[in-house]
Amino acid sequence: MKISGKRMCLALCIAGLGILGTAAGVIYAQAAGAFAAGDITLLIAGTDKARYAPGETVRLEAAVENTTDRRFRSGTLEMRVFHLEEEIFSSQQEIVLDKGEKRKLSLEWQPPETDFQGYVISLEITDGKERHIAQDTIGADVSSSWVKFPRYGYVCSYEEKEEAAEKIALMNRYHINAIEYYDWQALHHQPLPQEYTGGAAEGWEDWSGRRIYADTIKDYIRAAKERGMVNMAYNMIYAGTDSFFTDAAGNPAAEDWKLYFAPDNDRGEGEFSFQMGASPSGNGSLYFMNPLNPDWQEWLFAQENRIFQYLDFDGWHGDTVGEWGKMTDTEGNPLGTDEKGEPVWYVKDTYRQFLNAAKEALGDKYLSFNPVGGQGIEQANTSRADVLYTEFWPWDQDREGIAYNTYSALAGEIERTMEESRPFSMDGKGKSLVVKAYINYYKTVGSMNASAVLLCDAAVYAAGGSRLELGNGDSMLHVEYYPDDKIPMDDTLKASMRRMADFVTAYENLLRDGQTRIQRTVEIQGTPVSAQGESDAVWAYTKADEAYEILHLINLCGTDNEWRDERGKKAAPLLLNGLRVKYYTLEEITGIWLASPDEESAVSTSLIFEKGEDDNGRYLEFEVPSLQYWDLLYMKKQER
Repeated sequence: MKISGKRMCLALCIAGLGILGTAAGVIYAQAAGAFAAGDITLLIAGTDKARYAPGETVRLEAAVENTTDRRFRSGTLEMRVFHLEEEIFSSQQEIVLDKGEKRKLSLEWQPPETDFQGYVISLEITDGKERHIAQDTIGADVSSSWVKFPRYGYVCSYEEKEEAAEKIALMNRYHINAIEYYDWQALHHQPLPQEYTGGAAEGWEDWSGRRIYADTIKDYIRAAKERGMVNMAYNMIYAGTDSFFTDAAGNPAAEDWKLYFAPDNDRGEGEFSFQMGASPSGNGSLYFMNPLNPDWQEWLFAQENRIFQYLDFDGWHGDTVGEWGKMTDTEGNPLGTDEKGEPVWYVKDTYRQFLNAAKEALGDKYLSFNPVGGQGIEQANTSRADVLYTEFWPWDQDREGIAYNTYSALAGEIERTMEESRPFSMDGKGKSLVVKAYINYYKTVGSMNASAVLLCDAAVYAAGGSRLELGNGDSMLHVEYYPDDKIPMDDTLKASMRRMADFVTAYENLLRDGQTRIQRTVEIQGTPVSAQGESDAVWAYTKADEAYEILHLINLCGTDNEWRDERGKKAAPLLLNGLRVKYYTLEEITGIWLASPDEESAVSTSLIFEKGEDDNGRYLEFEVPSLQYWDLLYMKKQER
C-alpha cells in the first residue's frame, strides 16, 4: 500500500552548516547545462531517536548544499519510505537553491502502527526534468521494546565535564537502542556506596581510583531516554572485592559464600579470585561467590535494586569471567542442585537458576547476561533473561568441541541461541544473541581494520545476531577493559558503520525475526562458493521464513574466515563484479530483491531472473552487480 503525501510534514530551515562531509548523493544528469556530479550534495544527519514506539512520529535532519555559482531552480525533494521491497509512503516538496546556498532540512513522517518494523527512509532530489540529482537514505525502527532487536552500545567515561548529550547523539546515529554502563559502580559487591543518598553533586571512586560523577551518569541516562535508548547498569553476578571481607563495614558472613577450586581441578587451588590491578583503596582483587548461595543472592539483588532507587537505570547487565572448571563451596560441597536434584559443580550450570531468581527480584527491570566464551550459554538461552549476550574468545569451544574462531562458528551459536530461546522469547521467535568479539586485540597504533570489522559484522548479522562494539560517542571496542580502548575508527570506517547500522535496522525483519537456516545449492559462475564460510570463497548462507527465501553472500575471496585479526592485518576481500548466480530451490519465487550495507543507498533493487532446470534440479538465475563485503538477496515466495 502506498500512502499519500498528506501524512508528511516537511519544513525547510535555512542555516549555515560549515563542512558537510562527503555527500551520499548520486548524480545521473549528464545533459549539457545540467547539474553534474557533486554540484548538489544531500546528507541525512540522523533521526531524533534510535527506536520509536508505535504511534510516535519519526523526525530526521538533513543538509543540502548547492556547490555551484548557478541557481538550482524547479527542483523537487521527495521523501519515500520502504518496508523491505514495498514503498509505503511518498511525498514531494519543491526545492530551490541559490548559488552556494547551504540549508538544513527538518522532516517528519508518521509510521504505521505496526509494531517491530524496520524501514528505509529515502530523500531524493530531482531537477525540473525529473532527472535524479542526489539521494541519501537512513534506517528507522518502530518497536515497543528493545529486547526483540537489541542494538547494544556502551559508555565508560564518567568525568565531571563529560559531554554526555553529545556522546549519546553520536551513538544515536548508529541506532543504538541500549547502553551498557561499564565500570560505573563503586565496588562489585556494593555498586552504590552505602553513604550515597542521590544528591546531584555526589560521586565515588571505582576500584582503580577513577572518580565517578553521579551527575554525569544522570546526564547520560536523561539524554539516552530522550533518544529511545534503555540504560543497563553493568555489574558481575558473583564478585566481591577486598573490603567485602576485611573492612568493618563489610560482611564477614561473605567468607562462607566464596567459590573454591575442587581438589581435582588443575586450573587452580583454594579460593577462586582474580587480581584486577593496583587499587588505591585496596580493592584490586575480585573474589567470586557461589551464584546458588541464597544469602549471596539476597545480598546482591538488594544491592542491585538499591541502584534503581537513586539512578534511573532500566536494568542490570550481568557479567561473568567465564568457566574455570569444577568448583565447590567453602565446605567442599557442590554449589547446589539443579532442577532435577542433581549436584552442580560448575559455575556455568548455575546460570539458569541464578538468572530466573534475579529476574524475579528485579521486577519490571530488564536483565541481560554474558556467559563469557559461550560457556553455559545453553543455561542462559533457557532462562528468563530479557537479552542474551556473549563475549566470544577464539580459544573457547562450543558444546561439540568446535572452537569459536571462525565466522561460521559464531553464526552457528547465534542460530542455536535463537532456536533454544524460542519458548522463552516475547513472541516465540527466539532471542537475538548480542556478540562481543575483540577483533584487533593487540593493535597499539593506527586505527581499526575495516576489513575485519565489516566481515565479522556481516557474519553475525546475517546469522540473526547483533554486535556490541560501538559506544562512548563514536568509539569502537578492541579490548575487554573498556577505559583502555584507544584504537579509533577512521572516517571511512565510521561511514561504513553508519551504513551498516542503517542496513541492519531497516532490514531487521529479514535478519532476526523468526528466520531459520535452510540448505540450498548456490553456484556462481567462475567463483568458488562455500556453504560453510570457508576461506577464499563466497559464503552462500541461506535462510528462510514464511514469506521469503534469503541468500546472504559474504565475500571471503582473497581473505580468511577467522574473525580475530589481532594486529589489524586481515586483507580486504577481492571486489567481485557481475556475479552470475544460480540458486536452486523448489519454491515458486515471484520476485528477487538485492540490498547491501556496502552501497550508499539502503533501498532494495529488484533483480531480473530466469527460471531453469538441470541435473541438479530447478533453479533461479540472476546477476548480482557487485559484491564487496555483504549482499542480501531476498526472494518472495508465491502465496499458497
